[in-house]
Amino acid sequence: MIKTAREMRNALRRNRYAGVVLYKGPSMIDGAPIVVIANRITTGSTNAKTGAMVQTFIIRADVDPMAALRTGQDSAVCGNCQHRPANKGTCYVNVGRSVASVYGALQRGRYALPGVDYDTKIIPELFAGLTFRAGTYGDPAAAPFPVWRAATVRAAAVNGYSHQWRDSRFQAFRLLCMASADSAAEALEAQAMGWRTFRVKTADAAKARGEVTCPASKEMGQRTTCEDCRACGGLSAKARASIVINAHGATAKRFVEA
Repeated sequence: MIKTAREMRNALRRNRYAGVVLYKGPSMIDGAPIVVIANRITTGSTNAKTGAMVQTFIIRADVDPMAALRTGQDSAVCGNCQHRPANKGTCYVNVGRSVASVYGALQRGRYALPGVDYDTKIIPELFAGLTFRAGTYGDPAAAPFPVWRAATVRAAAVNGYSHQWRDSRFQAFRLLCMASADSAAEALEAQAMGWRTFRVKTADAAKARGEVTCPASKEMGQRTTCEDCRACGGLSAKARASIVINAHGATAKRFVEA
């Protein structure tokens, strides 16, 4: 078993593992089996918008991601988000590519398992000084808050988004995540509950008072990355304004305000 963060980094650099499993257990949303996987720990993401952040995937442990989309079993990791395909939504994540690849690697044993392959005590040190994306796919609230807190307590910054902000069980996530809002009314409601918000809007809709446009967005000329901006870390971020962005990705034209 790997006992130190240094050993784990070496194992990742040698390609012994592609990443680590942070959590395997019941979904906090509906109790179905899920797994949380962190990768791009030593290599950095190639995502042009986010920059070289650690990426995390929250997926069903027992169902292929594409099958989960078709059957609605993705609710275990996404709740009832209006952007889910089951809701005829506008999720921009290419599940058949990135998420399916992560699931395939999981099936091949490419991710180190907690308590089996590594000691979970190394997690804070493993991510120390890194920028950490909570929920590259899936809602962070699907996994226990202490899992995310341990992974980010020494990170340089975190960004995360949750549609579960109305649920009383998940209010601790205000510290690390933005409330995902799909209308100006939703944003005001979440802000009244103590959340900072990240709102998606149509290109012709106005920005609300107290909001700033995402500087990594196309409409702002992509003048920075999430890695450098670091505004979307909930109450733990130095930024205090809420963020707004135009609907983007292949499904952007189908976006309708909630």
